[in-house]
Amino acid sequence: GGALCLFLGSDGLGVAWEALSNAPVWCWIWLAVGVSAGQVLNVATYNAIGNAGVYYGFKLGHTVPWCYGFPFNTGLRHPQYLGVVLTLWGALPVLVCRGLVEVGFAQLVLVWGSMYAVMSAMEQLGDSDKTE
Repeated sequence: GGALCLFLGSDGLGVAWEALSNAPVWCWIWLAVGVSAGQVLNVATYNAIGNAGVYYGFKLGHTVPWCYGFPFNTGLRHPQYLGVVLTLWGALPVLVCRGLVEVGFAQLVLVWGSMYAVMSAMEQLGDSDKTE
């Protein structure tokens, strides 16, 4: 939240507040569904594999057991990444307005979310789950 406030500045925060105040009901429904689903995946990932699993502890010598439970039993290769993207993109419609688009906020959120797709592809091509 703090980085977002610094990015927007006081003028941008005023514009964001106005956008939130004027957002139609469907935007709030989108927000509730996207952020809720995203945070369920995030919290479940941390609960399943802990900080060492989320933050590549296995690359630093930590033992991270393979997890077969939720959210890894859903068929999603990167549930935590999807959770972040759902959260970001879920919040976007209530904040989209001319003023925030002009300062690049919407573009920032879209690029930020897209970087998770890039990271997922890189991990899938890498050695993350291969045994030696």
